[in-house]
Amino acid sequence: MSERKRKKRMTLPKKKEDLEKIVEEVSETHEHEHHHHHHAAVEGIDEILEVYEIFIDSLRASVNALEAQVKSQRMEIARLYRILSNVIEACFSEDEDRKREALKEALSLVAAR
Repeated sequence: MSERKRKKRMTLPKKKEDLEKIVEEVSETHEHEHHHHHHAAVEGIDEILEVYEIFIDSLRASVNALEAQVKSQRMEIARLYRILSNVIEACFSEDEDRKREALKEALSLVAAR
């Protein structure tokens, strides 16, 4: 003969005190789970913030490198303008000594590279 398994029926407590006790137990369990999830979420946020700090430091280093390049290029452009102004002065000057002097200054700026 085969035995038939009966499903156990869950019966709700009849007394108000018993119901309150069940609600209290469930609430305590839920609070513990909620605290655990909140703690895990805070740890996840901390990790994300650490990654952002690394990105920010990397960007800061890149910005500093770019600023150094811009400063170097600004100085090079100024040097080229000085060379050009000396060449123009040599081309349009009527005084031969001033032409020579301007070309010497231009050459010294080119050589200073």
